[in-house]
Amino acid sequence: MQAIRYGGDEFLIIIYDVTEDEFRKKLMDIQDAVNKTVIPEYSKIQLQVSIGGVICTDETVADAVLRADSLMYIAKNRKNIVIIENDEDVTKEELDEIKQQVLIVDDAILNRELLSEMLGNDFRILEASNGVECVEKLKEYGTGISIVLLDMVMPVMDGYEVLDYMNKNHWIDDIPVIVISGEDSESYVRKAYEMGVSDYISRPFDVKVVYQRVINTIKLYAKQRRLIRMVTDQIYRRENNNKILISILSHIVEFRNGESGSHVIHINKLTDMLLKELVGITDRYDITGDDIELIATASALHDIGKIGIDDAILNKPGRLTDEEFEVMKTHTVLGARMLDDLDAYKGEKLLETAWQICRWHHERYDGNGYPDGLKGDDIPISAQVVSVADVYDALTSDRVYKRAFSHEKAMQMILDGECGQFNPVLLQCLVNIQDRIKAGLD
Repeated sequence: MQAIRYGGDEFLIIIYDVTEDEFRKKLMDIQDAVNKTVIPEYSKIQLQVSIGGVICTDETVADAVLRADSLMYIAKNRKNIVIIENDEDVTKEELDEIKQQVLIVDDAILNRELLSEMLGNDFRILEASNGVECVEKLKEYGTGISIVLLDMVMPVMDGYEVLDYMNKNHWIDDIPVIVISGEDSESYVRKAYEMGVSDYISRPFDVKVVYQRVINTIKLYAKQRRLIRMVTDQIYRRENNNKILISILSHIVEFRNGESGSHVIHINKLTDMLLKELVGITDRYDITGDDIELIATASALHDIGKIGIDDAILNKPGRLTDEEFEVMKTHTVLGARMLDDLDAYKGEKLLETAWQICRWHHERYDGNGYPDGLKGDDIPISAQVVSVADVYDALTSDRVYKRAFSHEKAMQMILDGECGQFNPVLLQCLVNIQDRIKAGLD
């Protein structure tokens, strides 16, 4: 099953290899789950969902989506219901009535009637006599509106205020606007285009020209949305493939190190949890949502340098000698050197972040770590976070040289400084999320 945000409050769900009965049951289960969802602090609000479903065989996904889209609008009109194409209570007449919706916004009744007459045969017409009514229609129908035909000079709320509202709510990204106005001065037209309108038609207008521009604009936006979804899917697949390859490579290291491979997964989860907590309690570090995902992904390579460590040292069941420990410490430099040799990817943020983590995830906040003795925030925050995650998981996991410590004992050892000094803010993050860590890694 795949779920894709289709636009506004609409989602496209693709379910593979199901019978019609199974399909219906899955959609009913989705509706039931949405209806039962409780929003924290808003328990009196009941969520509803209107679903239209079709079974696709010998046709393109695009054609199937169009049919499902029509059924969804029937479901929207009936409110909180699941409708499947072969439902007996869905008539052909009802399907024929489902047309793309055009919202005409003009304070002059005559103008609205003229445009309605022009477009009514091929579109479902919605009307608003001022900007406030337009916003109400946008709130009610969302991306169910295919296009807005907007006058600029209106009482209560004018066209520019409507455009400003649409921009603030990002509606202009999904719902095209054509201005049809008697005001055609250069400043008016330029300002409208700057605010995101797709076209500007001055009165008096040619009926055929308006009709064709409406058709072309709707098609253009539909094509853009398809292209955006295609590009988004490609980016997702590429990023997912990168994660898979990184995970495979890091698991090779874990396998050679005699570990189960869960260490990589744990480091990823812990890094993600610590970073999210960090940005929630301080703005000291400039970390975006993309940065969190990037650092968590790069964390899988933190021990890649262990590939270059002799097996006798890497898997020694007892305590390492001072000389052996010095050799083991070189895995940080070795890992960074391996990544540094990837000339084809120089400048890539993922590679730079992985390099920092490889080299500096054994540095300590007081300067007593290795290999460079960095101190405080001279250590990149990516390496600091992975360092905390690495120590916690190492303590709570079995190794060839020790048995796992309990969560409580590991927390005590880290907070007491037995594993070196860490950033106090990160230690606070660790304390704040310790219950989630214990539950999430079991």
